Amino acid sequence: MEHKNLSLEEKVRRVIDKEEIRTLMSKYCHGIDKKDEATFMSIWADGGVYELPRGQTAGIEGIRQLVHKVWREVPKCHHHITNPLIEIDGDTATATTDVIYYRQTSDGMLQLLSGTYSFRFASLSGKWKTTYLKFTGFDTVSPIFKENIRG
Repeated sequence: MEHKNLSLEEKVRRVIDKEEIRTLMSKYCHGIDKKDEATFMSIWADGGVYELPRGQTAGIEGIRQLVHKVWREVPKCHHHITNPLIEIDGDTATATTDVIYYRQTSDGMLQLLSGTYSFRFASLSGKWKTTYLKFTGFDTVSPIFKENIRG
């Protein structure tokens, strides 16, 4: 649907939908970085699919188990998502973002990584939820040297 053919009400709805979707993506980052399970799990649809290099799973309990695995193997991380491209088609939407994140693995290795998140969303009973999330990393990983880190 072309934007110029939308009514004012439809344009406003689209802006609201995009903001709600941006909030879901931010809740993903805050939830995983702060180990806030309630925030992290609040974004998912019941049959959601989660794909990471550490594994892939579907369903609420599978997603919960995978994020707990991430928290064990990567005890510290901080995500920054940028350049979101959000496309809405009725009650479904897709988004692609760049991601840069810092992490410390369970063996103490400090790294700076970058990649892409691919999201799918659905409006379920009037509320947007994540139905699919996949991380695709770039080929390089930059180490961060401990002597450059404060506190």
